[in-house]
Amino acid sequence: MSTSPLAGIETELAKLPTAVLEAYKEAVESIESAFGEEELILWAKEGLAIGTQTVRSWESAVEYYKVGPQVSRFLSFPSFMQWARCGTYLAQDSPTLAVAFFKASTSIVPNLRPQYIPRWAGLGRSLYKGTWKSVMLANKFLEISPNLLESMTFGEVGRFVELIDALSYKSTELATDCLLLGEQILPEF
Repeated sequence: MSTSPLAGIETELAKLPTAVLEAYKEAVESIESAFGEEELILWAKEGLAIGTQTVRSWESAVEYYKVGPQVSRFLSFPSFMQWARCGTYLAQDSPTLAVAFFKASTSIVPNLRPQYIPRWAGLGRSLYKGTWKSVMLANKFLEISPNLLESMTFGEVGRFVELIDALSYKSTELATDCLLLGEQILPEF
């Protein structure tokens, strides 16, 4: 007697904190209407993969399941899975970084070409240096990047991140201040 793949995934999700399975159950119906059965299984498996990477990566999985239905409205399934895998890779470095990526996705994905999503994730990751200060800097970039893209091209955002990254080697606080200042000044231009 075989069980459905989703039942097996739900069993594995139940081994994580309850918030993960709750977020999954809230999202599954919306994802099911957006994608087919095989795609639904891949979506669910990716969330499980995110949630089982590190001790705290379950938090990333919760955010992945929460925002997945909104993001699925703007991306084809292959682009959606590329987006999901970007979050998976970020969760390997820092679950907190992946949470920031997923949260910001609802604001940025509607305004960003799908091929730029991995590069956007890479810009955030480039600011991460393994310290809590660099996590905060990278998270802040991901959080404000939708605002930056209102005033800058993607290439300009990339150059701005290079500047912020260079500053972060001298002082993470200075780099964070410049990032926040850039967000405030740019809309005025």
